[in-house]
Order: sequence, then C-alpha cells, then structure tokens
Amino acid sequence: MQIEITKLLTNSVRTIYIDNDVTIPNEIFANSRIDDLKDIKIKGELSLDETDELVLTANLKGTMTLKDDITLEAVDYEFDTDIEENLDKSQNTLDITDILWQNIVVEIPSKVRKTNEVPEISGEGWRVISEETFNKERNNANNPFQNLGELLKIKEDK
Repeated sequence: MQIEITKLLTNSVRTIYIDNDVTIPNEIFANSRIDDLKDIKIKGELSLDETDELVLTANLKGTMTLKDDITLEAVDYEFDTDIEENLDKSQNTLDITDILWQNIVVEIPSKVRKTNEVPEISGEGWRVISEETFNKERNNANNPFQNLGELLKIKEDK
C-alpha cells in the first residue's frame, strides 16, 4: 500500500488519515500458515511527532484463513490489532505493506480449532479421546480390584 507523504513532510498538512481496504499479495503469505487473507481494513493516521519522527498509528482488522490443527479443515480467524510504528521519511512515498504484514503475522494463533469438541480420531490399534471419555471408560472398565474395597471392609467388620 503506497502512501504519498509529501504534504506531511512539507508541513502542508499535520496528519494524513488512512481509511482503506488492503490486499496483501499472495506471494507474501505463500510460505506461512495463512492460506488466505481477506477483508483487511486499515484505519488510522500518519503524522509527525514532537521529535519530527514519522509515526503510523492505526487499527488493522481482517480475516485470515488457517488450517485446523487436527482435521486440516479451513478455519476463518478474525483479527483486530492496533499498531504504532516509527517510519522512515527519506522518500516522498511510503509503502506500508511490509509493516502491515509483520503485524498480521503476530496475530496468527498458536492453536487453530474449528470447534471446541475433541474429534474422534482413530487408526489401527489407537484412538484419540477426550479426557472426559477417558475417565468415563476408566470408571466402567472391568477392574479386577474393583470389589477389593468391599472385601476389606467386610474383613474389618468381623
């Protein structure tokens, strides 16, 4: 995303307001966990601070499509982040695509799940179950020591 900052550098304006939809090129996120980026909206401003530094202050909202960690199904994950960056003002135009991308990468969650339910996944001789299912099956299992407590109690009573 290219922004013309000449008016800001020449003190013609004090602030450049940004309210745009942004498209991050596929080449940028091709080697990441993100399958797709859509509906990215940036709203903010570019200004010079007290020390004459160029500062970008903005809110970035959008939707990234990721893969579910277990089932590999597509999951849409909405993000909403505030950014504040000091930028180089040596040129009259500013490309903030890399800055936006860096702030999007930070928003990628470490775990991605489509639902909170634990899927029943199994193979030959194994299966993945929830802790609740494990406890239920353990309590219902044929345990040879299950009646031992009762036998000891009867023996103590004699």
